[in-house]
Amino acid sequence: MDLNFYTEFENNFRGTREQISKVLSNYDGLIEYVQKIDNQPSLLDIGSGRGEWIQKCNAYGFKSIGIEIDVQMVKDCRKLDLNIKEGDALSILDEFDDDSFSIVSAFHVIEHLSHESIKKLLTNSKRILKPHGLLILETPSIDSILVSTNSFHIDPTHINPIHPDLIVFMLKRIGYKEHKYYFINGGPLQKSDSEKLTRVLNGVAQDVSFIASKTNFKNNEVIDEENLITNNMRIAKTTLELAIDFDNNRMERYSKYDGEIYMMRNKIQILERKLHNTEKQLIKLNLIQERKLLNFLNNNLSQIVRKVLSIKLVFKKILKIIFIIFMQTKFLKFLGNNIHKTTLIFLTVRYFQKRFDKLGYRIYQNKCVRKSRKLKDGTELINSHDKQLENYFYRSDDAKNIFNDLTRSLKL
Repeated sequence: MDLNFYTEFENNFRGTREQISKVLSNYDGLIEYVQKIDNQPSLLDIGSGRGEWIQKCNAYGFKSIGIEIDVQMVKDCRKLDLNIKEGDALSILDEFDDDSFSIVSAFHVIEHLSHESIKKLLTNSKRILKPHGLLILETPSIDSILVSTNSFHIDPTHINPIHPDLIVFMLKRIGYKEHKYYFINGGPLQKSDSEKLTRVLNGVAQDVSFIASKTNFKNNEVIDEENLITNNMRIAKTTLELAIDFDNNRMERYSKYDGEIYMMRNKIQILERKLHNTEKQLIKLNLIQERKLLNFLNNNLSQIVRKVLSIKLVFKKILKIIFIIFMQTKFLKFLGNNIHKTTLIFLTVRYFQKRFDKLGYRIYQNKCVRKSRKLKDGTELINSHDKQLENYFYRSDDAKNIFNDLTRSLKL
């Protein structure tokens, strides 16, 4: 890895010095706690990086030493007049005397180490801590889905995802009397709407912090959640806790919906009953109106019938008078006197019409015109066929039988 790689990597992905100093305010309560129990507070920071934590503790009066393996970062820290030892921390730890430091810290270091190296670091840290001193470790939280599957793998030197329960187990085996860990530094969506699933993914704690001591804490202030943790540390929820919040919120909303649906159903049932009663009332009103109409018709039907009959009689009398008047007219007398002449004229016209028709002529618009030859031939052909059918009928036994059957059926 080239000389400036990790410095540039830290500047690009970890944040500015101001941002990191703000994040380190999580541990202001621990610094104040150590100041109360130790008149000469001291700090050993393993993997000091750009030195923000050492600068912070120096401002509180700590005598601080840092260990850093990256050459460029060591140079940058020394330009800030920070006491930095260059090299491998596991080797340099052997140089320090027992019970030397009030705080031994390692921020985002143990994920770069193998299991055996972590064990050695914890063991040596216990040796060089003062009796009531504190071990502070911070590492990416693999509880966060986005951290464990994404951001953890940005750093090419990360080799060991850290499970907090494993570190606690190792601390116990090594001999630390007090130990506790906290999920801190919630993601950017930790304060977003609890109904959003993205809050479960990118609102949970991104880091986990371990606090341990090789002896019992001098007082419970260091782990008193009402003072140290609530007031100083940016405690954040785990994935499971946010998932529970998400589920509870959903269940509350669904329960609210169920209640509203229940109320709406009751209202609908009340409206249905009112509608049913209204329908009954309308039916009763209709029956009453129908009964009134029937009573009216029954009461007035006889009068209506009498009026209709009287109108009928009057109409018959009018027709009778019209008939008598018509019978007395001169036209009817003339027609009676000349009816035989009218019949004779009709028969004469009919006779000449038949004669003209046989000769191929017809009377059309008061004119005598010749009929079409084709029509005349067709008429002759039809007459010829009619005669043939008539002859066949009288000569055919089958035709006679059919005619007799039809005659019997008609009689039946």
